[in-house]
Amino acid sequence: MNIDDMFKIPAIPSGRNKRKMADTPEVAFLEKYQNDASDHKGKRRAIDQDAEDDDNAHGFDAADYMGADELDVADDAEGRFFGGGLTDEQSRLLDMVDELDTEEVAEDTLTASSVKRMLLKFEKAINKNQELRMRYSSEPTKFMESEADLDEEIKGLLVLTQAPQLYPELVNLNTVASLMSLLAHENSDIMIDTVDLINEWLDEDVVAMDVQDGSEDAAQGVKVLLDSLLEHELLPLLVQNLERLNENEESDRQGIFKILSIFENVLSLDPELARRITIDTKLPQWILKRIQAKQFDSNRGYASEILAILLQNDHDVRIKFCELDAVDICLRVVAAYKRRDPELEDEEEMVENLFNALTLLLNEDKAKELFFQGEGVELMLIMLKEKTLARVKAVKVLNYAMTGESGKASAVRLVQAAGLKPLFALFMGKGNKKLKKMHKSFSEAEDEEHVMCILVSLLRHLTIPEFAVERQRLLNKFTENDHEKVDRLVELKEQYQERDDAVCQAIEREMEADGDDVDADLAEEFYLRRLDAGLFVLQRVCLVLGVLGADDAHAEIAAHVDLLLHRVGKTRSSIMGVIEEETALLADFVSLRKIAMARQS
Repeated sequence: MNIDDMFKIPAIPSGRNKRKMADTPEVAFLEKYQNDASDHKGKRRAIDQDAEDDDNAHGFDAADYMGADELDVADDAEGRFFGGGLTDEQSRLLDMVDELDTEEVAEDTLTASSVKRMLLKFEKAINKNQELRMRYSSEPTKFMESEADLDEEIKGLLVLTQAPQLYPELVNLNTVASLMSLLAHENSDIMIDTVDLINEWLDEDVVAMDVQDGSEDAAQGVKVLLDSLLEHELLPLLVQNLERLNENEESDRQGIFKILSIFENVLSLDPELARRITIDTKLPQWILKRIQAKQFDSNRGYASEILAILLQNDHDVRIKFCELDAVDICLRVVAAYKRRDPELEDEEEMVENLFNALTLLLNEDKAKELFFQGEGVELMLIMLKEKTLARVKAVKVLNYAMTGESGKASAVRLVQAAGLKPLFALFMGKGNKKLKKMHKSFSEAEDEEHVMCILVSLLRHLTIPEFAVERQRLLNKFTENDHEKVDRLVELKEQYQERDDAVCQAIEREMEADGDDVDADLAEEFYLRRLDAGLFVLQRVCLVLGVLGADDAHAEIAAHVDLLLHRVGKTRSSIMGVIEEETALLADFVSLRKIAMARQS
């Protein structure tokens, strides 16, 4: 009787199935036999050729995972019955399971060595797949299994997010170049998995967790990886895949979402890359096309978010988007919501992103000109008459459109397009209670700030004699209905003055308690606290009251202001006290006063 036959077990299944054994022995069991089993590795060199070919076909090479000393172990001189009591094939099976368990332990305690082993396996999977694809290009069944193995290796690298301080190993072993090659892989599933991997590696939460521990190793590791990815043309490759994927397919749709997520992570890690992304890639064109889709979906919403992020800081970025007709495109997209609210919460966020994009663009003179030409003022006025989300956001857009000398055309157009009526309805606070209930994003204080800024802009731009008619129409609003608009101005002045006084008193008490001198940093902190309480709005209210009181052609307005202030025990000097507090504000008042007095000269 052949004793080997008694212990013989079925042959190990070929391919990926060998990684899915149903009854994996316990670690303690494997450790018990590990030393004895190693004595038989010499005998395993004589394993039957078919099994060896099977291993080689799937990239298994013990030399990659074990040291030379382990591989060069002598045969067990005493035989199986005096050793582990296992056949060669049984020992081989246990060694393979032991290897898998070792990898699992390594994932929990990643080291530079374990990462290198993972990356070498990853490179082998890439090379094997490329080789088979070239050899059997017309026979997909011949390389499908290698593709599945490659997919598995890609997903296995996700564990590196647990140790971002080891990201430099990816650069040292030139793994980044291999990743970039996978972004152009013929199989879109491989490409999408690669995108997902990069996205997870660059996730801002990876750095955030490390920062909480008081370490900067993760941040440095992510920076090294990001620099290498950028050097290997990550950004244009991502844009190419945006155009490659078909959103009618669910997996492709998710792939696009992940690509956009990478752009968000990249911009979060280095906001200055907005310029490079905008100028050097086709992402702006893709975004502007994508936000014009008729139906809402998550990718359309994400595209609007990336648009708003890109526009935040860089002048050149905003100019580039102006050249791509972004102002007109945003106006056309938000026009769909002028009389209706978004149906979904994510859709509402998209609308907010588009309005934010408009306001950011309007920091540029070129955008103000395009806004005026695109009838943006008329569109915003239509929105002001509704109770929609667009009404909440439109007032801010108008404010930005009228700032600076380049905003004069829009200011004049507002008056000519009968915009004073809806504007002063906002000024009087009509419909605010309903808006508060309908829209969580509505802030009465922000609304009052934007309205007051618009009024200051109108007083600045409606000069005499060029726009004397439009200026007269504006001033008439303060005299109608027994000067109710002046009443509202004084009401706002007292309301915000009270808030500012409370903050100033609190600051004085803190200074007395601490007894410290006020340095520049502390003074800035105090000033910011006053701004949070509404100082900016108070200053604009006082500017308008001061200018109205200086217009002798409308002495009745000045008289009404004096009357209302007298009722609360104050005079016009309380207005000037706020204006004179800041040199820039005083200069603004002098300029506005000259414009108001031009009629009298």
